[in-house]
Amino acid sequence: MTQIDIAKLLISAAGKQLTHSYEAYKKKDITYEIEECIQALILFQAGMEAIINDEITNHPLLSSVKSEESDLNTHFKSLSFKNKWTKSYEALQIREFEYLEAYLDFYSQYRIPITHPKRRYVSLSIYRFRKIYEGIENGWYAVQLLYAVLGKELTSWELFCKEYSLVLLDD
Repeated sequence: MTQIDIAKLLISAAGKQLTHSYEAYKKKDITYEIEECIQALILFQAGMEAIINDEITNHPLLSSVKSEESDLNTHFKSLSFKNKWTKSYEALQIREFEYLEAYLDFYSQYRIPITHPKRRYVSLSIYRFRKIYEGIENGWYAVQLLYAVLGKELTSWELFCKEYSLVLLDD
């Protein structure tokens, strides 16, 4: 059976979409910029979900989170994306929550309205390159912290940006 790293594939695709968004941003093509930002956001988020689900399922240091998820599954429930990340950080005693909290705020503000819309037409003016870039960057650093404790590696944000010809933005 052939298997692929779906998280890597999704995050790579997110990088490509973010590059398209950046190009549109430079050309002041706002509609295309927003469309590409939304695609980058959704792809990156799916990659984040694949990462946390895999780590909870397979890493022994996260067995308490896996157990809680299994208990909830017996009642047709599950941990939310936010709870999976927060409980994993707590189980691993990661005290640096800044990037995770920033990403989870981004997730609530940007991803949820797109993937769970309350109506068909939504205002897209907030989905601009800089905000999506910053949100994905915070998610990247949140994964790096998780991986550091689990003994895994993730390429640096700087290398990710270089791979997709993205500029490093100053705060």
